[in-house]
Formats: sequence, C-alpha cells, structure tokens
Amino acid sequence: MTTEQKQPGMLKRAEGSARRWVLQLGLGVAAFVLGSIFSSGASSRLGERLGPFESETLAFLFSVAMQRLWLVALLPAFGWAFGRFSEGSPLRFALTAGLSGEVFHLLLLSAMNGFESLWLDVDAAVIRLVTLLVGMALTVLATGAGRRAAAEAQQEANAIAEKQRAEYAAYLAEAEKK
Repeated sequence: MTTEQKQPGMLKRAEGSARRWVLQLGLGVAAFVLGSIFSSGASSRLGERLGPFESETLAFLFSVAMQRLWLVALLPAFGWAFGRFSEGSPLRFALTAGLSGEVFHLLLLSAMNGFESLWLDVDAAVIRLVTLLVGMALTVLATGAGRRAAAEAQQEANAIAEKQRAEYAAYLAEAEKK
C-alpha cells in the first residue's frame, strides 16, 4: 500500500461541481420562497404600524423593498453561509443563485399574468433588473465575507493545533528525560 494520494478523477470533480451547482440553484429558489413568505408577513405588520403613506413615492419604495427583500437580505445571508462552508466562487454563487431565484419569480409571474406581462410594464422590468444587480452585488460581498471568515477560523484552528502539538512535544521530551 502506498502513501501517495491519488488526484480525484474527472468524474469525481464533475460530481462535486454538479453538487455545488445544484446547491446554488436550490439556495436561490429557497431564498425567493422564504423571502416571499417573510416579506408578506413583514409588510402586513409594518403596514399596520406605519399606517398609510402620505407620499406615493414612499409607498412605492416600501412596496419594492418588501417585494425584493429576498434578493437584498436573504440571498446575501445564504451567500455568507455558502462562502463560510464552501470554496465556490462568490461571483458564480451570486449569478447562479440570484438568477435561479429570479427565473423562478418570473415563471410564477408569467403563470399568473401571462408572458406578455413580463415586458409590458417597462418600469417593473427595470426595477427588477436594478434590484437583481444590487442583490447580486450584495451577495458577492457577503460570500466573500463568508470566505474570509472561514479562512480566519482555519487560521485560528491551525494556531491552536500547533500550540497543542508544541505542548505535547514538550511533554514527550520531558517524559523521555525521566
């Protein structure tokens, strides 16, 4: 038996990439679904407490913020967790997860209102695009922060392990002298 480690085969690498890709797709759709559930409850509770908005602009901004909450709050949180526990690219995660959640959203809208509704309201399409880009940018930043947190935790664990190795080596050296 040799002590050499074999490099993972092409199929193993492809399988790992496919699993990571499916995880990213699933996290994007989950962010949309959970964000929609959370934002519907939050918007009704906040609407009751804040009352009717005097300004149409404030009402519009509040509505957009609640509708796109999944993209600017939940997806970056999932991105941080993905970056913390996986070594995937932050940009790839943001693109894959953000687009999968947005495509799911667009499919639901088209199922309810027809495909024509997606491009008839140009303002809504522009708002969707802008918030998608902002959400993806926040997700890239959050995923990078998760990667940095993982690197810091690894450095701490290495420092503790090295300290324990040094203590054990000193203990063994002292035990051998006796």
